[in-house]
Amino acid sequence: MTTTVGQPPLPPAPPAPGPPATDDLGPFTPERPRAPWGNRVLATLLDSAVVASVAFLATGDAPSLAAVPGPGEAADAGGAAWTAGTLLVLGVLQAYTGMTPGKRVTGVSVVDAGSGRPIGLLGTILRWLAHLLDALLLVGYVRAAFHREGRTFADSLLGTVAVSTRTPEPHPWVAHLRRGRDDHAPWLRWPRRITSAAALALCAPAAAMSLVQGSAGGSTMAESESSCEVPGTSPYIALIGSSSSESNESRAGIWRTTEKSWQAVVGWSIATAGTDPDARMPLDARAGLTVHSPDGWQYTPRGEPTAPDGADDTWWSMPGDDVASAVVDADEDLSGWTVTSTLVDGAGKVLAECVGAVPLLDPDTAPWGPGTGPS
Repeated sequence: MTTTVGQPPLPPAPPAPGPPATDDLGPFTPERPRAPWGNRVLATLLDSAVVASVAFLATGDAPSLAAVPGPGEAADAGGAAWTAGTLLVLGVLQAYTGMTPGKRVTGVSVVDAGSGRPIGLLGTILRWLAHLLDALLLVGYVRAAFHREGRTFADSLLGTVAVSTRTPEPHPWVAHLRRGRDDHAPWLRWPRRITSAAALALCAPAAAMSLVQGSAGGSTMAESESSCEVPGTSPYIALIGSSSSESNESRAGIWRTTEKSWQAVVGWSIATAGTDPDARMPLDARAGLTVHSPDGWQYTPRGEPTAPDGADDTWWSMPGDDVASAVVDADEDLSGWTVTSTLVDGAGKVLAECVGAVPLLDPDTAPWGPGTGPS
């Protein structure tokens, strides 16, 4: 009888190649990989250009790098309101689509690391506030370039990642709206490329306005000065003048006034007729000036408004043998306001006083016409 010795069993066949393991990709998928850091930076710059351009067109005042909390110059009150409003609109877009216009152009979406969906308005606001930590010396933003999952400090705190896609998993609210649209108004659907084209059409001119800039300034004096009545007989005479000045900025050939101010000035000198020919203005003479509004408010030479009953003995003087002058600067038109001026010597002795009105400015003598820039 013969016995057959069996062969050892063959090793199992290797598994067929498949997609990379989830552990290797972390919160990403082959279809939605980690967004390149450069794309995220470009998206931020484009969004900042959009925000700044809206504020500039509306008010002439624009922030710098508005999409990043902290760095850059803040806008004034008018520009700040437009900046905040535009940022709110961009925040809503990112909250429910994962993308702002800049992110859509560069193909970046911010999503929850677990679900892959946009994080909603509250999460977006909290993430934006958390960017204040990233803005400290820009450390958090630079961290995203080296972090394994490309996370800023805000991303780590809020559990978000930036993925390279224009089609993230839809937010539940957006998914519900899309189903309703498909059921009741399918004709409202449009190709995603139209949305991307609209984002590009918004970002491109905004970027041009940020890159192509210019500035200029100008001023205009009143056509004539007015006398300031000096009671009694005095060798001194005072004249009142007014002026306005403005700074202008252009972006891509569009001019806006960024700052405007108004000035009232009084100048004291020796009267040329009916006075002693040997009379001279004391070398230490100083001119005081207060400009009162019809409702009692006033400006002093420091240009700061004070309460109607406020007192201010701040003086501004211009050296000269025959002239003592003072000027106030205000952020509103002083035309028609009442001027009270006092001429004193170095010891504080009152030499003369006068009361007059700020001359009206002729609008035709403005530096440039409305909505135009310098030629």
